This record gives sequence, structure tokens and C-alpha cells, in this order.
Amino acid sequence: MHPYRLACGHFEPRAREKQHNIARMIELAEQAAYHRCNLILFPELITTAYLPSKELKPLAEPLNGNTIQTLSNAALTLKISMAFGFAELDAEKNYRYNSLVVLDQKGELAGLYRKTHLWNTEKKWAEPGSEVSVFDLDGIRTCGWVCYDTRFPEIARLGALFGAELGLVPTAWLGPAEEWDLALRARALDNTMFVAGADLISKLPKCDCHGLSMIVDPRGRILARAEGDKQGIIYADLDPEILQKQKERVPLLKDRRTDLFDPLARD
Repeated sequence: MHPYRLACGHFEPRAREKQHNIARMIELAEQAAYHRCNLILFPELITTAYLPSKELKPLAEPLNGNTIQTLSNAALTLKISMAFGFAELDAEKNYRYNSLVVLDQKGELAGLYRKTHLWNTEKKWAEPGSEVSVFDLDGIRTCGWVCYDTRFPEIARLGALFGAELGLVPTAWLGPAEEWDLALRARALDNTMFVAGADLISKLPKCDCHGLSMIVDPRGRILARAEGDKQGIIYADLDPEILQKQKERVPLLKDRRTDLFDPLARD
């Protein structure tokens, strides 16, 4: 890993108004680029807002659609990587996914993760993803997961086993703030990786979210935290020396007792 500056951007998207939300994302990406950030992470379903299933389903887009193309051009122009939650349409299968899309500084698709653990209402419009995604982003081995996945430690652990040093987590956190704080920090500490979580701001019915974005280091220490309901960006520097020292001090992956783990894969 090398030194890296990462931002989280959070705001209250307008329901169904993709153009407005994309423009707001680009504004915050410009701010992050001004502060010399390499990457900005946005919340879950930020381009559409987190809507009821019937409203969200027709808003899903393919990866070659207008939303991705516009944000790809912005990433290239601003020379900043962009990661965000996205209602994805696989037109060939007619499947929809609650996805994390990651564009690199050339505007190219660097990573894609489809939420594997769907919240109850999401099962009405989305299919669950079937794999953990690990990819190289700006020379850093990176993984990601979405919101509810944070409560399942196996997802982050698989990312770590595949070499991830950074985890990206778009969310629309509906639970207590204390649980988000604890879960995000635990995933970083348990897997010796940096973890960034960008949280939606929303006052829509049944979607009360407060923009509790955080950036956490491999020791579980908070590097940056957003003020609740305050739109904007936070950012932090990821120090590779902290990562290396933590790996040496607590060799978690080396000391695992995999001979005991068979029951974990059983129903």
C-alpha cells in the first residue's frame, strides 16, 4: 500500500431526480479533488435515493447507461476515483442489484460489488449478489460491501483473505448509530484494513438516515467522522505504515484456526 487520501461525500438526494443527484455528487467530488483526495465514496443508492421497491425498480440502470457515463467523465476530468451505491440493471437477465460501483481516475470501471445480504424490503426489487469482489484501485487492493453486509463479518474477512487493504462501504443506515460505529470499526480491526463508510442523509418515510460517514484505520480508530445530518465531505490520509505495524503486531490471518471453522459454512 502507498499513502492515500480518501473522502466520503454525503447529502440528501432528491427522490427519483437522478440528474440533480449526479450533479451534487460531482460538486462534492470537486471539493474532494481540491483537497487532493484520491477517491471519494458516496452512500448507498445515492443517485436515486433509497425508495420503496415499486418506485426504485424502474429506476435501475445498466452499467453502460447515462448515470455511469456521466460520472465516468467526471472522474476522468477531475482525476479522482469515485465509488457509490447504485441500482443496477442486468438487462440480459432482467435482474436488478443493489450495487457498489467503483470508477478509477481514468473513468474506467475498477470494481463492482452486488449486495449479498438484502434487507427485507430489498428482496422485492433486487437479486442478491453471489461473490465477494476484490480489485486493484489506484494501486491499492480494495474490497467493498453494502450497508446490511456490515453486520456479517464473513464478507470483510473474505476481502482480507483475498488481500484487501481497504474496504468501501456505501450505506443507508437505519439502525442505531452506535451499532454502525461498532460494526464498521470492528470490521477494520478484525481484518487489519482501512474501512470507509459513507452514509445517506434521508428523511423519506421508513428511511431515516443521518449521514454518519466515517473513515477508520486498521486499529479500529476513527480518522474522520461526519456530523449527523450535515451535508458535505470528510476526508483522511491512509498511512501504510500504520497498516504494516498493525499486521506485524497482531497477525490475525496467520493465527486463524481454520480447522475449527467448518460449522461456519453450515445452515
